[in-house]
Amino acid sequence: MTVKQGLVDLDRRFDELLEAGDPFEPELQKMMRFKIRRVLIVASIYDYFLLEEDGRLVDLLGEAYKDYDLGYVPVLHRVNDAESAINELKQDNFDLVISVMRLKDMDPFALGRRIKRMKEGMPVVLLAYNTPELQKVIEKQDPAAIDRIFTWQGDGKIIIGIIKYIEDLKNSESDTELAHVQNIILIEDSIQFYSTYLHIIYEELWKQIKHLLQYTLTYTQKKGRQRKRPRIHLATTYEEGKELYEKYKDHLMGLITDLRFPKDGELDEEAGRKFAEMAREEFPYLPILIQSSEADIKHVAEKIGAGFLNKRSPTLIEDFRNILLNFFYFGDIIFKNSSGEEIARTSNLESLYSALDKIPGDILIKYLRSGEVSRWLKARTDIRLAEKIERISLNEGDVEETRHLVRDMIKRYRQQTHRGSVIDYDQELFKEYSQFSRIGEGSLGGKARGLAFIDRSLDAFQAMDFFEKINISIPTTLVIATDMFDLFTHRNELLQIAVSEDISDEEITAKFQQAELPEEMIPDLKDFLQKMDAPLAVRSSSLLEDSLYQPFAGIYATLMIPNNSSDFEDRFNDLKSAIKFVYASTFFKQAKSYIKNSSHRIEDEKMAVILQNVVGRLHGDRFYPDFSGVARSYNYYPAANAKPEDGIINIAIGLGKTVVDGEVSLRYTPEYPEILPQFASVDDMLNYSQKEFWAIDMNIKGRVEIDNEDRFLKKFDLQNAEEDGTLNFTGSTYSVQNDRVYDGIARDGPRIVTFAHILKNEVFPLSDILKMLLKLGEHAMGCPVEIEFSVLLDPKKALPAEFGFLQIRPIVGKEELIDIDFGRYAEESMLCRSTMALGNGIIEDIHDIICIIPDKFDAAKSVKMAAEVAKLNHKLRKEGKKSILIGPGRWGSSEPWLGIPVNWDQIDTAGIIVEASLPNMNPDPSQGSHFFQNITSLRMGYLTVPLSENENFIDWDWLQSQSSEEELEFVKHIKSDSPVKIMIDGRKGKGLILKPDIKGIVDRVFPI
Repeated sequence: MTVKQGLVDLDRRFDELLEAGDPFEPELQKMMRFKIRRVLIVASIYDYFLLEEDGRLVDLLGEAYKDYDLGYVPVLHRVNDAESAINELKQDNFDLVISVMRLKDMDPFALGRRIKRMKEGMPVVLLAYNTPELQKVIEKQDPAAIDRIFTWQGDGKIIIGIIKYIEDLKNSESDTELAHVQNIILIEDSIQFYSTYLHIIYEELWKQIKHLLQYTLTYTQKKGRQRKRPRIHLATTYEEGKELYEKYKDHLMGLITDLRFPKDGELDEEAGRKFAEMAREEFPYLPILIQSSEADIKHVAEKIGAGFLNKRSPTLIEDFRNILLNFFYFGDIIFKNSSGEEIARTSNLESLYSALDKIPGDILIKYLRSGEVSRWLKARTDIRLAEKIERISLNEGDVEETRHLVRDMIKRYRQQTHRGSVIDYDQELFKEYSQFSRIGEGSLGGKARGLAFIDRSLDAFQAMDFFEKINISIPTTLVIATDMFDLFTHRNELLQIAVSEDISDEEITAKFQQAELPEEMIPDLKDFLQKMDAPLAVRSSSLLEDSLYQPFAGIYATLMIPNNSSDFEDRFNDLKSAIKFVYASTFFKQAKSYIKNSSHRIEDEKMAVILQNVVGRLHGDRFYPDFSGVARSYNYYPAANAKPEDGIINIAIGLGKTVVDGEVSLRYTPEYPEILPQFASVDDMLNYSQKEFWAIDMNIKGRVEIDNEDRFLKKFDLQNAEEDGTLNFTGSTYSVQNDRVYDGIARDGPRIVTFAHILKNEVFPLSDILKMLLKLGEHAMGCPVEIEFSVLLDPKKALPAEFGFLQIRPIVGKEELIDIDFGRYAEESMLCRSTMALGNGIIEDIHDIICIIPDKFDAAKSVKMAAEVAKLNHKLRKEGKKSILIGPGRWGSSEPWLGIPVNWDQIDTAGIIVEASLPNMNPDPSQGSHFFQNITSLRMGYLTVPLSENENFIDWDWLQSQSSEEELEFVKHIKSDSPVKIMIDGRKGKGLILKPDIKGIVDRVFPI
């Protein structure tokens, strides 16, 4: 499949799933479309009293449907006679009509015919009493008027049986075609017997389904098992049974037949035997049950290879339950040798997977060939897996290959059925095929929810199939839910200390590291670590994280731990320490200051923790992916022919810390991968390309408690990347002799990170993958999205490759609020003008400006500048005031020569931020950074003033001339009596700041 065709198919697939009502479980949504929610009962007061027994019938329905957990309970509505029933049907909607035999104004068959003429397809059932009148009913029965006749024998459960039978009658054909649900055919001509028997079958089936629901399943998977239960079909003649058999024989779970019933219009004493023999000839292993009131007929059943049920047995229900367990495979599957000795017994898919290694090859082949394994799976509603196993070619000489194939099928099936699902951690299953598990019962937090969501989306849209030799998936993930965080803070009495405004981050870290994790999580946590043999990412996932307008991006901690010590206790201590550090980061100063800008309190926040294997490869003492990046489906600063909707990508060699911290990375638009706006010249390539990369340092000695995010990280230079082979597809070479840059690193010369082989030569289809994933994300979330990812390439050929999907979050797109015409204002009235502005609307309540004048800027002292900004910010925070923050380079960058490395709590009073370029500092806006994400999501004003644009400027002279409220070594605080007026047109990306003594005019204001 070509990429272009894949994207077209994605659109088509999305439309199909949208029409189905649920893009994640379209099959589930389409099943059981017909549900009986309202039942019209036509009966006299007395007859209904007999049925209802002073409320017992309603209670029975309520209890049963609550037990079924179907989300609704059928409502019973009674009318006294036939005419009243006709009037009700004219005025209201019902799904089923049940009429008793004795109606004062009309024969029930005449009523049935009238109803069928009025409401085509309306099911009508006749309920008679087990008296001599039953024979009259049988003689008068008319299938065109009454769908089925039942007898009342004193048990209200018959109403439940009737409802489920009619639902099966209406749904079975479409459900079988859609989901290959299994079917059981019951051939019984005795109204009295099938009236008693039918609800017993449904009860026993439901008990078995409930048993299956005890295993580790998500809510959706439980619903799937419920809706995929076997359907029951009732026939009273040979011909009816044959018609059902022909319709459902390819998905037939079993046959239950009486021995004597009508055939060719006459009662045939051998009809059941003949039917069973016909079915046995076509399906040698089909489960068949012959039932009879004559015990001596048992030998007939045995001769056919069928089970036998004595209708007169005093333990009929128990006998039938055993038949279901043994003949119809609802119980354990027991593997026996030729002597009848039990070799293995499996009660669920997990135990079957484990037992496969110890079942002798000849026994395994025998059970596979007889279909017992596949029928057992179908009884458990694992239908698709059963069908795959049925298609295995079974040869005695290929036993081990068959064994391996079945194991692989089970493993893949479990992985597929659990994609996007978060199940409780299971020590036996996690390593084999659990993709996403949890410890605890609390929330997963925003980041983990996003991962689970995109995992399910990848599966629902079949996105993994669009690119050959590329595994697109989330890393294996374990989430420690928020209830563990609550236990941790409560038992260690940490909350009151942590929320204090006076405590430092270092003190909070020390307190949290001294505390003990909840003992409830320790066994599973140890088991998880024992199964993971690569470095681990320990990431925050708070309740509020990754929301649209308050994403908390980069506010909380993410750590990478080597997980490589030969001493398990060292590894476990590192993991515990990392978890505690993430917990502690919930209460760090920048988190507290950020949350104050939201509508929440710090006490409202709760932290879940994500544990994942790091996407990467070991190179000596360093571990890292070939490259990582951030992709956004909306580009706030499109260049050349690009449109905002074309998106923007930032990529860098090594771990994603380079991108999200706002360091030097490569920026491009996926629609135009050969155009790199930041590289206008060879000098730009030499000056503004990536020089270093982050990796996990696997050679850390002397483990101590973690006190910072970078505890196990280290920067390396490009020479290390070249030695490791990670420059093979990402690097280019500068030729000093020719003053040119050549793709690849085959020649001598300085190396430049251009990703040329990937973006231009497409050795790896990164742009197409990201276009597809961004499109999928926007479809699924209904808004622009941002994703984080890491990629691991084959060292020699690039493919096969692994694309690790690390995070997805919604982002804010531009909105249309105001229209600004720069020509309406005199230039001397402007403090700042930008054609690269983010935000919307008018701000006119800010009196304070914090700025760094270019003459005082010194990149070598940017950390000191950040501290001065923080000091003034703290003062304004205490006064409850907002500010305009103006300075050179990128605010929030961790690279000193790119800008001022402030944290969020150092600038949280800023209502608008201005970034200005200088001749020696002209970096591109860092759209992939966490800092940028928080700015845009909080809808703060954000103006960029590039050096090369004539229309953009800052009046530095005016700023320099203003008297200072306070002036530090580098930073100046200007306070104005009148407010500074700020206008931002988010539609066109225009921003304007007017000097405080100038009155501006806004051209037009558009409604929100």
